[in-house]
Amino acid sequence: MLIAIVAAMLPLTILWTFAQRWRFPDLFPSRYTLRFWEYEWEGMTSVMTQSLSIALISATIALLLAIIGHEYRIKYRLQVPGYVIAIPMLVPQLSILFGLQVATLMLSDGNYLLWVCWSHVFFAFPYVYLALDGPWRGYNDKFTQLSLSLGKSPIHTWLHVKLPQLLPAMVFAWAIGISVSLAQYLPTLILGAGRIATVTTEAVALSSGFDRRVTAIYALFQALLPLLFFTLAVIVNRYHTRYRRIKIKGLLLNDTLARKPHHP
Repeated sequence: MLIAIVAAMLPLTILWTFAQRWRFPDLFPSRYTLRFWEYEWEGMTSVMTQSLSIALISATIALLLAIIGHEYRIKYRLQVPGYVIAIPMLVPQLSILFGLQVATLMLSDGNYLLWVCWSHVFFAFPYVYLALDGPWRGYNDKFTQLSLSLGKSPIHTWLHVKLPQLLPAMVFAWAIGISVSLAQYLPTLILGAGRIATVTTEAVALSSGFDRRVTAIYALFQALLPLLFFTLAVIVNRYHTRYRRIKIKGLLLNDTLARKPHHP
C-alpha cells in the first residue's frame, strides 16, 4: 500500500514541476513550462551540493563509528542495550536539540556547519548501528580465526576476509545514514541558526505558501536523492555478489586442477 502511494505521488510531483496552468477539475495541466526550473536551478545546485556534502560526511562518520562500536563489542564482550543506542530515535527530537544547542553555545557558537554535521551524525548513528547489528551477529567468526591461525595480521584479516562479506550491509547502512541526514530539518535549522540551507529546509520553508511548482521541485529532489543512494547500494550489492561468485568458482576450478593426478 505504501509503495503504491509513493509510486502515485512521484509522477504527480513531476507534473507539478512542469505545470504552468492546472485548473480544477482538469486531470492534467493545460499548459507546461520550464520556467520554474530555469529560475530555481542556479540556487538549487548550491543547496544540493551543501546537502550532499553534509549527508556524505555525516553518514561516513556514523558508519565508521558503528563499525568501531560493533568491533569493540565483539572484542571486549561489552553489550550495550539496544534502547540506549536508540535513544535519539525514541526521545522527542526537540528535547534533545535543546541540550545539543546549549552544548554548542558553551563550546563555540560560530562553527554552524560543524554543529550541523555533528547533529546529523548523532541522529544517523542509531539507524546505521542497528542496520549493521544483524549482519555483524550473523558473521561466522571462524573465518577470522582461520585467517589468524594462518599467520595473517588482524588488519589483513579484517580487510580481506571480513570486509568482503559485510560490504553489502555496510553500503546499505551508509545509504540509510545518508537518507536520515537528508531528512533532518530541526537539527539543521536550530544548530545551523538558519544559515545552513539544505533541500529539506528549503522544501519545508516553501511548503508554507509559496508557489506549488517551486515546492514540487524541491520535494522531488528530496525524494530522489535518497533513492539515488539506495539504488547505488543495490547495484554495488549485485555486482559484489557476482564478483564473489566468479572468484569462488575460479578458486574451486584451480583447486580441482591442482588435485588431478599428473602422469608422465
